[in-house]
Parts: sequence; structure tokens; C-alpha cells
Amino acid sequence: MSTTRARGWEEAWRAASRSPCSPVTAAAGSRTAPDGRGGLLFLEGRTLDTSPRSSHPWAPSLCMAKSPENSTLEEILGQYQRSLRERANRSIHQLKCALKEGDTTLGEDGLDPSFNTSVGNEDARAAWHELQHSHAGEYEVNQLKALLHQQATREGEVSPRRRKMSPSQSSEYEDTSLPTVHNLVPIINDQSQYIHHLEAEVKFCKEELSGMKNRIQVVVLENERLQQELKSQRLEETMREQTLLDASGNVQNSWITAGEDSRVDEDAKRSFSHGNVDIIKAASAGEAAKWKLELEKLKLIYEEKNEILESQLKFLRKDLAESQKNCEDLKERLKHKESLLAANIPNRVGGLCLKCAQHEAVLSQTHNNVHMHTIERLTKERDDLMSTLVSVRSSLTGMQQREASAYEQVKQAVQMTEEANFEKTKALIQCEQLKNELERQTERLEKELASQQEKRDFEKEMMKKEITKEKEDRASEMLTVSQNVAQLEAQVEKLTREKISAVNQLEEIKNQLASQEMDVTKVCEEMRYQLNKTKMEKDEAEKEQREYRTKTIRDLEIKDQEIEKLRLELSESKQHWEQEQLKAARAREECLQLTALLGESEHQLHLTRLEKDSIQQSFSNDAKAQALQAQQREQELTQKIQQMEAQHDKTENEQYSLLTSQNTCLTKLKEECCTLAKKLEQMSQKSRF
Repeated sequence: MSTTRARGWEEAWRAASRSPCSPVTAAAGSRTAPDGRGGLLFLEGRTLDTSPRSSHPWAPSLCMAKSPENSTLEEILGQYQRSLRERANRSIHQLKCALKEGDTTLGEDGLDPSFNTSVGNEDARAAWHELQHSHAGEYEVNQLKALLHQQATREGEVSPRRRKMSPSQSSEYEDTSLPTVHNLVPIINDQSQYIHHLEAEVKFCKEELSGMKNRIQVVVLENERLQQELKSQRLEETMREQTLLDASGNVQNSWITAGEDSRVDEDAKRSFSHGNVDIIKAASAGEAAKWKLELEKLKLIYEEKNEILESQLKFLRKDLAESQKNCEDLKERLKHKESLLAANIPNRVGGLCLKCAQHEAVLSQTHNNVHMHTIERLTKERDDLMSTLVSVRSSLTGMQQREASAYEQVKQAVQMTEEANFEKTKALIQCEQLKNELERQTERLEKELASQQEKRDFEKEMMKKEITKEKEDRASEMLTVSQNVAQLEAQVEKLTREKISAVNQLEEIKNQLASQEMDVTKVCEEMRYQLNKTKMEKDEAEKEQREYRTKTIRDLEIKDQEIEKLRLELSESKQHWEQEQLKAARAREECLQLTALLGESEHQLHLTRLEKDSIQQSFSNDAKAQALQAQQREQELTQKIQQMEAQHDKTENEQYSLLTSQNTCLTKLKEECCTLAKKLEQMSQKSRF
């Protein structure tokens, strides 16, 4: 599954690198063009921010917590980008060297055109051979150095032989060893692909940096807003508590509100203490000190409030106990008096006079009304207390909900800031590494260029001396060579046909290697797609999409202008090459005219065939070595993919375990809340009775 996803992502990135002028829209969710890749490639709408940072590259709310799988993927991508840049720099540098050497050899003294063409074509062959193997890495570069060294030794060995050879033999040998100049034309055309690739890489880096900056700004703004909201909520809560304490006139109401406020303070204290612990763990070192100071202040405030409320609780409990005793005494007196009245009324009715009976009736009625008033007053107070208790409970639940929402918001903001800082430091480290590598490569290439130029100059001087001597020898032997011209022309045609077949075989091998590299890059791109897909599932992706589209369109317009400039430069270089080809064709015609006059013996032809066979064997060996290297690379990439899948499974298991632990904690908290609610109900029932 991971390989198929990676291929889809890599294809999107490949399309962006081939056509940098047009933005590629890739949905990851619905992401637009890869930021130079497909989206963590920030997708053009930035829905990867593409992403990325999700680009996107890499989405705005991004899964902020990074797993070790993401870090290993980013390391692999960084290594791949470095290798691509190194290859492109090598090929461009080698092409420049080949062009300079070709110009110098063609423009050098016109004493003998055969010498100029032979030297120029030998340089072209070396450059072509090096460019063929530039994608294979330093191993191929070392092989090329060895081949150049062997060629120099061969030229040193052949030069004394040429002095002894006839002019026909030496000229025919030079003609057969000439490489075709047309082989350099496809190499020049391939440079446009390298340029597009480099532009896509630069575009990706810029979009990554801009996306990081925007996300950091969003996180900072949200952090400030949440801090202000928390401060305002705390002030409102403290003001409410003070107003409730001041407004409580009677003792029983103050007892109930004080008890409820103490519970609210305890719950708030617990929630804030848990929230602050999480914040201190997640925040950076600079913010940790601020949070600690605020925590200490809050602790002091809550301790003072707890002491005040506990003292009030004790006082109110004493008052409540006294009031309960008074109520019980009054109830007992009522019962006693009612029983006395019930017993005395029937005995006194018969023996009283009218005045006494009226007086007694008035006293009994007034006495009964006093008790009824006290009972009604107590019931009213009880109802008032119950209504205040219900209101306090509702306010308590609302406060708890606010505290929970504020705690979650602060936690999310801290996680987002932590991940943004982590990504920022990572990008800075990668930029520094790239700068150091570029400086090292430039120094190394300059040293190699200087040493090779010195060697070439020395060899050219030696060749000039040898050729002047050989010309003198050839002038005396030109008359004897005219008889063998017809035979040699047929043999030259055979050699050219064989050379064309060998070139075709090399091109087939090159195409196979290119297809293998495409498969490898597809796998890498699919993995990038998986990474970015996780980052593009957040709610704020649509807002960032619009901002990133405008930015990417501007960048694309700038890149289009740069590409047009580069195309103009390429067209000029192509025209220059065509002129050089015309010069080479003229030189070749002059060589053919000389070969028409010159010739070579059968012994020399046999030697050229042997050398041709050795060259073909070396080409076949090189192709086999490249195929083996490609297979090794595929195996290494498959191993890395398997390792990353294993790491992904581990992170999923860890996240699942964390979720289970959080669920258990939530269930425990719910149980504690239930127990506290039951205790509150019991207390309220006791207060009623």
C-alpha cells in the first residue's frame, strides 16, 4: 500500500519538475500543485501545505506532533535532493569543459587540419563518455578518471609508433578513432531537464520556508488570543466570586454559596494545575518561566481563598448546628403545647364563664398563630436556599465547561507552537548543510579543473611536436598510398556501421537505467504523498489555499521569465554548437581528402580492429556495472521503505496506547465527578432536614 501511494505522489512531483511554468494541482483532500513537488510538498493551494507542510506542502492546522517516521522520510528526501543537485552541477561543469576544449582544439593553429579534428574529437569523446555516466555518482567519475589516464598512456605509447608508421597508417588510425560530434547534441538537450529539475527544487525550498513563516505567525497570533481570553476569564471569575461573597446577607445563604465557591475553586485549581503541567511540558524554555510565575501566583491566590472559605465554613457550620437545635426545641415545645391544649380543652369547656372563655380563646388563637408564622417563615427560607443551591450548581457546571474548553485551546496552541519551532530549526539546519556542501563541491571542482587544464596544455604541446615530425615523414610516403584507397574506404564504412550499432546499444542501456531511476523516484514520491496526506486533513486548509495560490502564481511568473531567459541562452548555445559542427564537418571533409591520398596497411587495420573490440568490451562492462548499481539502489530503497513502515506501525501503536490511557483517566474523572455530585446531594438533603 505504501509503495502505490508513494508512486502517485512522486508522479505529481515529477510533473511539476518537468513543467515548472504550469502549476500542478494535486488533491490531497484537494490539494493543488505540489510545491515543487506535490504538496510537503506544498500543494499549490498550499494544501500541503503542501504541503508542508503539508507542503505542504506539508495544512495550516497540521498534525503538529511529528513521528520518527516523518523525520526519517525528510532525511531521505534531503539526501535525494543533494544527489540530484550534485549530478546536475557535474554534468553542467563537464559540458562547459567539453565546449571550451572543443573551441580551443578547433581554433588552434591551422598547420594541419587532421590534427585539429583528431584532438577535438578525442576531447568530445571524453566529455560524452563522462556525461553518459554522470548520473551514476562518484563511482563513475573515478572510472572516467581511470579511462582518461589510460588514454593518456595510450597516446604516449602510440606517439613513438606513429613516427615509424607510414603517413597512410597514422592518418587512417586517427580517422577511425574520431567520435561522432552528433553524440554531444542529445547531451545538450538533456541540460534543459536538469535546469527544470533544479528550478523545481528551488521553488520547493522557497515555498516550504514561506509556509513555515505563515504557520508560525498563525500559531503566535492564536497563542496571544488564547492568553488574553484566559486572563479575561480569570478576572471575570474572581469578580463574580467577590460579588457573591459580598452580596450574601444572611448566614445560611452565605454558607451555601461559600461551600459551592470552595468546591468551584478546588475544581478550578485542579483543572488549572493539570493544564499548567501540560503547558509547561509542551512550551519552550522561554515560556516555561512565565507559566511557572503565573502558576505560583495562582497557587497563592487559591490558598488564601481556601483559608478564608474554610474559616467561613467552620463559622457557618456552628451557626447551622445552633439553628438546628433551636428548630428541634421549638418543634418539641409545639408538640408539647398541642398535646396540652388537646387534653385541657374538653375539661374546661363546661366550667368556665363567658369572660374567661373568651379570654382563653383569644390567648390560644394568638399562640397558635405565632407557631404557624414561624413554620411558614422556615419553609420560605428553605425554598430560598434550594433555589440558590440550584443556581449555584448551574453556574458551577458552566464554569467547569469554560475551564475545560480553555484548557483544550491552550493545549492545542502550545502543541502547534512547539511543532512550528521544531520545523523551523529543521529547515535552518538543512539550509546550512546545503550551503556547506555547495562550497565544498565548488572548491573541489575548481581544483580538478585547474589540474586537468594543466595536463591538457602539456599534452597538446607534446602532440604538436609529434605531429610536425609525422608530417615530414608522411610527405615522403604519400605517393605509395594511393593504391590502397579503395579498399580502405570500404573498411571505413564497415567501421562506421559497427560504431553506429554500438552507439544504439549504449542508448538502449541508458534508457533502461533512466526507467529504473524513474521507478525509484516514483516510490520516493509516493512516500512523500503519504506524509503530506496526513498533514492536509485539517479545517483551515481552505484559507491557506487561497493565500498560497496567489504566492505560487507570482513565483511561477517569475520562474517563467527566468526559464525564458535560460531558453534563449540555450538557443544561442545550440546555434554556437551548430557552427562548431559545420566547422567540424569541414575539417572532416579535409580529413577525407587526406585519407583519399593516404592509406593504411593490413597490419594497421588489424590493430584498429583489436582496439575497437577492447572499447566495446569496456562499454559492455560499464553497462553491466551500472545495471548492478541500479539493482543495489532498488534493494536499499525497498529496505528503507520497509523500515519506515515498521516505524509507522510503532507510532500508531503508541498513539493507540496513549488514547486508551487518556480514556481511562477520563472515566476516572467522571467517576469522581459523580461521587462529588452525590455528596452535594447528600449535603443538600441534610440542609433541608
